[in-house]
Amino acid sequence: YIKASGGKSMAMFDLIWVGLPCAIAAFIFLLVFSRRLLPERKPAIKMNDDPRQYTTEMTVVENGGLVGKSVEDAGLRNLPGLFLMEIEREGQLIVAVSRRQKLEARDRLVFVGVLESVVDLQKTRGLARSDEAAFTLDAPLSRRRLIEAVVSDRCPLIGTTIRAGQFRTTYSAAVVAVGRGGQRVEGKIGDIELQPGDTLLLETDDDFVTRQRNSNHFFLISGVENSQPIRHDRAWIALALLAMMIATVAFGLIDLLSAALVSATLMVLSQCCTLSQARQSVDWSLLVSIAAALGIGRAIDTCGLDDFVAGHMIGFAAGNPWWVLVAVYLTTMIFTELITNNAAAILVFPIAWASASTLGVNPMPFVITICIAASAGFATPFGYQTNLMVYAPGGYRFSDYLRIGIPLDLIFMAITVTLAPIVYPF
Repeated sequence: YIKASGGKSMAMFDLIWVGLPCAIAAFIFLLVFSRRLLPERKPAIKMNDDPRQYTTEMTVVENGGLVGKSVEDAGLRNLPGLFLMEIEREGQLIVAVSRRQKLEARDRLVFVGVLESVVDLQKTRGLARSDEAAFTLDAPLSRRRLIEAVVSDRCPLIGTTIRAGQFRTTYSAAVVAVGRGGQRVEGKIGDIELQPGDTLLLETDDDFVTRQRNSNHFFLISGVENSQPIRHDRAWIALALLAMMIATVAFGLIDLLSAALVSATLMVLSQCCTLSQARQSVDWSLLVSIAAALGIGRAIDTCGLDDFVAGHMIGFAAGNPWWVLVAVYLTTMIFTELITNNAAAILVFPIAWASASTLGVNPMPFVITICIAASAGFATPFGYQTNLMVYAPGGYRFSDYLRIGIPLDLIFMAITVTLAPIVYPF
């Protein structure tokens, strides 16, 4: 809970009365106008331009949730930079796979594509690697990683197949995919004959790079980021912990920070993730940014700048709380578009609180307004992390964000400053 006024606290789902109408309005706006306002963009460099085209194969798991689904419904048709070449079913080969083709248990799917999509494919629920000996690995799941290795001309397995050369036994690594000069490599992974210059995507343990660093069997060895296998068998535990966290906060049994810390601890103890993975997932730059903003926010409150700005804001709005609310939203929105949303909320909060105190009105509409405005940065690529994530891959321009984002910002503002005083009267 966040204390808002006079002993009344703000609960976890108080935002839904304003946030849900904003989400519905945004969905309708994008559905109607996105094709008209947003041109078709192409990135300067496509994923398909990556010369490292891998051939990999996966098997449909019997109880994995994909059996009976079409290729399109399973999400395997339009994978970025990855193409489903063929399906092998009980010795029969299905080529030119239709998007309506139904998947059956133990189907062997052959894909050709770029590294990033091959890594994502390994994490897809309902798919598993082939059960051939060439793919099995004894290392615990938590210690497995994906490694890229380029075969040298001194490798003793040159000219032999992966299975016959007992690659897994020799190197304690399982071959996941094979790349050969951007060409498709025919045959099952275990039946592929290794050649100098072949790029192998290997699943192995953490020590593989150390063991093979000085080996002349490979020209180059490098780790693949974010390639740890996902433990689907622990998904129900993670979902249960998430539900528990939300329920305890929603019913007021514990505050949000404590609930999050307890859930994170239980995630590690239940082996949903390792301590190392938990530590690596912390965005330290974001925490430093928030901490710095907290310091600035405290300074604004201590030196009286919040009262000064609030007084001028109230004077400009002629003492009308609704117009002050509009000014608070605009200020927060501008800060959000230029800096992080967390910092924007922290900087504007003391000013909004001082404004509500000076006017003698309920501060809840101002708190709700800051929460929405700080989360609705659509008009710049750096307004929110996800905006920046799709900027380069989507081939977008800065003007595209303005074209779509400004109307969205105004829609959110109109709904928020209208509904917030109604749901939480001044």
